[in-house]
Amino acid sequence: MKNVVQRAWQSVTSLFGEKAPPAAPAPPPPDTSPREVVNDAVAYGVAIEPATVAPGAWYWQAVRVHHLTPEENGGRHHIFLDVFDPTLGTETNPLGGRVFNARLKVTWQGGEQIVTIDKPLNEPGTNFPMWKWQVCAVQALGLPGQELPSDRVTGLHTGHPDEAPGNTLFHHSFSITFCKVRVPEVARADSVIYGTIQGAAGRTAVLMREGETMATQVLGSDGAFRFTDLAAGTYVIGIEGTPFRSDPIMVTGEDIVRVDLTLAESVLSGRVRNGAGRTVILERDNEPVASALVEADESYRFANLPAGTYRVVVEGTPVRSGPVVLDGLNTGVADLVAPKAGKLLPYYVLFGPADQPATQANLLLAQEFLLTFGPTFGFSPEEAANAGMVTIIADTQAVSRQVELELGLDGTPVQRIAGSVAEVAAALAARVAAGQPFV
Repeated sequence: MKNVVQRAWQSVTSLFGEKAPPAAPAPPPPDTSPREVVNDAVAYGVAIEPATVAPGAWYWQAVRVHHLTPEENGGRHHIFLDVFDPTLGTETNPLGGRVFNARLKVTWQGGEQIVTIDKPLNEPGTNFPMWKWQVCAVQALGLPGQELPSDRVTGLHTGHPDEAPGNTLFHHSFSITFCKVRVPEVARADSVIYGTIQGAAGRTAVLMREGETMATQVLGSDGAFRFTDLAAGTYVIGIEGTPFRSDPIMVTGEDIVRVDLTLAESVLSGRVRNGAGRTVILERDNEPVASALVEADESYRFANLPAGTYRVVVEGTPVRSGPVVLDGLNTGVADLVAPKAGKLLPYYVLFGPADQPATQANLLLAQEFLLTFGPTFGFSPEEAANAGMVTIIADTQAVSRQVELELGLDGTPVQRIAGSVAEVAAALAARVAAGQPFV
């Protein structure tokens, strides 16, 4: 009976086949997370500038920077480069497969060169020879049309002392490996920015990022503020209803940063001749920060200004004040003269008759003045009458007092610069130094 059962089972298994073994587990997905960085070239001044990348984005990470030993180098002076992608997986290389045709950019003061990964697998992907005193930086670009942000390796040069045969002055080499990685999707938002704003009790502190208000707090008598749960980024703190702004504050998403500030109360005011109804623009460090309308009495005023160097510009004209330094508490004044509206020319410099020796001397003295302010200039009172403001560089014998009065009858600002050669030169130089053609 036992033999009959065995033969029956053999018949069944031969007909339908034995039960298939369980399927092998699927291989794990490739590791695309940022790697632990190895940089043994720090002692040679080589640094890695990390790429700025949003959560979830891909970039090229400099995962290994190596200064070749004397035995490895053999007297060369090169940067050896490789680029890997973990999604091009191999069983032997944890970084993935080499990205053939990937490009890298090598830069130095005054130049740059693109190199391409094109060498056989038994060699570094590509190389770049360095020359004496050249200091290079390298970043990966990737395949054409598929460029990604990249870490930047800086401070690469050959000007290091002798170490042994193989590494001598101007004969040092480096090996750099880039790997395509992805920033984790989940970014921490645990940073804190706190501190005080002196002189701001009862006001509202505003936390801004890229010009957008992220949070506000009403300040107590001590001026203290505290903004929490902040993601990595750059923030600015301001005071609601004022132009007051802090310098940019960078956080990582995990750190705590203290910032102590003082609310500025400086005021910059003045008058603009011919300026009623015009707009004046306030510049700080040559960047516009505010604007104001000139009142009917030709006055303007900017208040609550932080410390800095300011200029006032009359919109639509070449008129701008000299620099005004404010410390956040003091008051500054900048009076300006604007061209009379409705004139064909904004500004004209009138010299005496062209054939007079004094006129030729004044032209030489005024060269820097003319180049600095770029006015129309000439020898004709009739042309000057078409200008919104006029400077006369001549004495009353060359350009009469009557001409000066007639040019200013309609309210056109007119000034005269005259005197000895030294006096004319000093007056022109003072205006160039102040940045104001008209005083």
